[in-house]
Amino acid sequence: MVRTRSFTRCQTLLLLNIALNYASLLPAPQNLSIQSVNMRHLLKWSPLQAACSTVHYSVKFQGEYETDMLNGSWVDAYDCQDIVQTECDLTLDLGSDSDYSVGVQAQCGGQTSWTQLPSTFNRRNTVLMAPNMSVTVTGSLIQVGFSELLPLITINLRMWREGDEQSASSQVIRAQPYHFSFDTQQNGGTHCVRAEALLESINKSSSTETHCVSVLRHQSLWHKPVTVSVAVLIAVAIALALGWRLPHCGPRLRQVVCHKEALPGALLDDWPASTPTFSSKALLEPTHSVVLLHPLEAQDAVSEKKATCAEKLRLAQGTLSSGNVEQDLIVLSNS
Repeated sequence: MVRTRSFTRCQTLLLLNIALNYASLLPAPQNLSIQSVNMRHLLKWSPLQAACSTVHYSVKFQGEYETDMLNGSWVDAYDCQDIVQTECDLTLDLGSDSDYSVGVQAQCGGQTSWTQLPSTFNRRNTVLMAPNMSVTVTGSLIQVGFSELLPLITINLRMWREGDEQSASSQVIRAQPYHFSFDTQQNGGTHCVRAEALLESINKSSSTETHCVSVLRHQSLWHKPVTVSVAVLIAVAIALALGWRLPHCGPRLRQVVCHKEALPGALLDDWPASTPTFSSKALLEPTHSVVLLHPLEAQDAVSEKKATCAEKLRLAQGTLSSGNVEQDLIVLSNS
């Protein structure tokens, strides 16, 4: 009876210990998935809710080479060791067209847990998206640009005049950055552009929508030099014609262009000689000449006249005294 009770107690303690240890184990990462678009492979999983403050993750992979040549060993993803993020870029690690097994190991407080993708991954399953294309017009150039893509993707760019897709010109773009320019200087109008992304390693392709833009028709390259030459020849011909005609029509031209008004007679040096004379028959009424003098000149003239009158009076008195009365009367009358 005592032995039975002791055995039952031991079993209970063992089961309790196992339950406690199992409850303290770190759960494995959940919801592993890999998204592959345009040959970019991104592994994601859900974060763990653990008792420790920070959970660290490490990603490992195993391909056909590791299975056959390395005895099934796992290889550490180069940039995804002891990380706290819940995603890992495996683009450079999964570099061949083989089937890969991918797993994530979680570490927290000295405990670890491990989980794998439910199925293998092959990069042939990547989704090829159409490139993000921009089309702009600068003068006679149609400039086409693309968002950054991986070097494995090739762009086949086609351009044609609207309504004539059968005569489309093609350009293969392999180098980055992805951009190209079409010169439509000789042909204006509406031109259409379409790009096709090619992934030759897995034989996939994806095309953009057709973009049509209008381009103004520009003059030919020889048109401007010819126009300038003709303008120069016309200018030289006009200059020669003016140079020949100028000596012949110089005086007349100067008379017409530089016409001078006649100066008044008072401003001419030979005014008395050039003053026009008019016939007395043309006068309608008699005229009298009036001499205007400065007040000082007028005063001098009055003084001179008074002196002359006084002189004549003295002469008259002397003559009367001499008895020549008849001669004196003649002198007075003349005075």
